[in-house]
Amino acid sequence: MNLIYYYPTDKGSPSNVAREILEELIKHADILPFNEIILFSKKKDLDIIKEKFQNLRVISYKELNELSEDYVVHFPVLPFILPNSKFLLYFHTKLIKRKKIIIQYHGDVRTELKSSYRDIRSLVHILSYIFLPKLLKSADAVITHSYSMNKKLIKYGVSRSVVIPNAIDSYWFQPNYETVNLKNPVDKNAFNVFYHGRLSWEKGIDILLEAAESCIKKNQNTMIYLAGEGSQKKQLKDICFRLKISSNVIFLGSLNKEEIKEFLKNVDLAIYPSRFDNFPLAVLEALTCANCPVYFSKNVGIYDFAIKNGFPLNYFELNTKKISEILNSFPKKKVDIHYQMEFAKSCSWDLITPKYIEVYNLILDRQ
Repeated sequence: MNLIYYYPTDKGSPSNVAREILEELIKHADILPFNEIILFSKKKDLDIIKEKFQNLRVISYKELNELSEDYVVHFPVLPFILPNSKFLLYFHTKLIKRKKIIIQYHGDVRTELKSSYRDIRSLVHILSYIFLPKLLKSADAVITHSYSMNKKLIKYGVSRSVVIPNAIDSYWFQPNYETVNLKNPVDKNAFNVFYHGRLSWEKGIDILLEAAESCIKKNQNTMIYLAGEGSQKKQLKDICFRLKISSNVIFLGSLNKEEIKEFLKNVDLAIYPSRFDNFPLAVLEALTCANCPVYFSKNVGIYDFAIKNGFPLNYFELNTKKISEILNSFPKKKVDIHYQMEFAKSCSWDLITPKYIEVYNLILDRQ
């Protein structure tokens, strides 16, 4: 029995997570219940992937037809109903060959499409929106990353779902030995607030800015740093202009991980006010290395794990009043950040990788 692993080359957090999972599976190849890991990807990306993984077989649809061995397919990102290699792999595996498949579900397609329906580009996913329950129910296992997302899967009629939290790369645990030169250095005399992630509606940055207005009026030395890009960037800048806080909000654009860590080590507060979020790596990165309190809304999937496992992290009901209270409480309020690192340790790859192997064994036991 072999494992065919769909290898995404796209940008974005789900694809990054997919690539990290593969790296960990390769490290644990000796205890995987498979003879071989075979990578599947777009034909145009084969040479690049083969160069990167010289010890693995890398195939496209043409080679898939020639396979004689039995296999299970793991889709670490959702196979959207589109005319592409990923959905072709799904169609061939499930509907033609009747093989077992695992689908990983990072974010809810229907919720995201409802929030971005004004963007004409999002309409390419309309078939996925319509047939999403059938697509998910066709899988022999669906892996998601929070209990709140699992509740959505149950509503869709999925009966074979597994909750596995996202894992954090060891880089975020490592101390900084060298100072990173930032284009926008942190002013130690100011009250510095930091966010990193997509600048999109579901992340709730507009709510943060509305709430920050009163804090900035009380303390002109308040600075808000927003790292990332996204569809809401222009709207967020317009909000800053309307609230007359543009000089206190700095849009940093995309940062590398060294720059993100440098900010987290030097700001006074990190905050993630999501309207909905499965298990965002940005929050986990902040919990791992920040020298300051990390606040996130109860709509973030990490909240489920914090409650279930008894970690007293800093979560809040999402509204402008509550965020204003948090911002206005600093620097008076002293917050214990010890539990942030402890929670992050519970999400190390050493603890998370075995959970994927358990899913594989479960699938094979049903053969």
